[in-house]
Amino acid sequence: MALIIQKFGGTSVANIDRIKKIVPIIKTEIAKNNQVIVVVSAMAGVTNQLVTLCNEVSSLNNISQFAEYDVALSSGEIVTASLLALALQEEDIKARSFLAWQLPMLTDNNHSKALVESITTDLLEKYLQLNTIPIIAGFQGINKSNRLTTLGRGGSDTTAALIAAAMKADRCDIYTDVEGIFTADPRIIPNAKKIKEIDFLEMLELASSGAKVLHPRAGELVMRYKIDMRVLSTFSPDTEGTLITSKDKNMENGIINSITSNKNLLKISVKSMSLSFLQVAHMITQNNNHIEFMQEIKNNEEYSFITNLTDKNNLQALLTNLKDDKQIQDFTFDTEIATISLIGYGIKNDCKLLETILSKLTNDNINVHMIQLSEVKITLFINDQDAEKTIFNLYNLFKIS
Repeated sequence: MALIIQKFGGTSVANIDRIKKIVPIIKTEIAKNNQVIVVVSAMAGVTNQLVTLCNEVSSLNNISQFAEYDVALSSGEIVTASLLALALQEEDIKARSFLAWQLPMLTDNNHSKALVESITTDLLEKYLQLNTIPIIAGFQGINKSNRLTTLGRGGSDTTAALIAAAMKADRCDIYTDVEGIFTADPRIIPNAKKIKEIDFLEMLELASSGAKVLHPRAGELVMRYKIDMRVLSTFSPDTEGTLITSKDKNMENGIINSITSNKNLLKISVKSMSLSFLQVAHMITQNNNHIEFMQEIKNNEEYSFITNLTDKNNLQALLTNLKDDKQIQDFTFDTEIATISLIGYGIKNDCKLLETILSKLTNDNINVHMIQLSEVKITLFINDQDAEKTIFNLYNLFKIS
């Protein structure tokens, strides 16, 4: 008997008909004599609606307001969990919903971007022994002050990975609206190939570079705890999908296995004569804001940072306060930036590879602002309007398959 965590995303639970169609997928796993824990997202579009409602009534510029914001946003997953439990019960399958505070899933105090500190699994273990399927509302936690928190966008993926780690699950299955992970975005590259199996590190680099199939935090967790993960389609449940696992790899083969882009970025330029580069960086990273890239530009007075676009409101409030306090002279935001990332083991060591990339982009009149290199990734910072053209041209140049 294996323990399987199944996570269903927003498109998989978008309406009652789709929620009902999840039931056979869960029953199939039970028929294999496996134990199942399910994690659900809010119905597609619901979280965005809740965000809009909150923004209509609040400026969201203090901790108290963000605490209420989290209460509102967490309601979407709560509704889905209860509806799926009802759908399973209708098929004579024992199931019950669980909210974060009931376990509990304890987090820090960073509302809207909380990090999980611990999960108590006693209730989950109890109900599994009673042959009852726990349906967990993803995306949410509770802090030591008994206030609901949310884990940030992609938080339901993170919830599933955390539950898999805490329960020492045999596998975590992520059900979405695509049939696995592809060598490129099929909307840009129609002939992109599905990847049958991918290494943890390559998947993490893909996720952190804009691939929307899996959230980077979930990728980090399954890699850290060595939990096999599958990415599957809710709408083609018999399709094999993609397995994320440890596998043998040639560390110096220099082969590009996939390419992805990220337009969800914010470039921040800060001018300050009183705060150092590191002081500004430290302030930006407070409240779990993530810096993708940072650079000191001029005479210790001008700094550049690239962060997630979703952090814009938080950073706007922070930098405005610093400017009002005269700790910085000015700041500007630029959202017209994108990254193109090429993934594959050993590509950092292939000097000719980077030369070929830059030569191609020069010929295509693509302006590259910055380059980042790691053992398995080359990331190019370019103008966002050039992203699709760049992916298309590099994919065909290297015949990625």
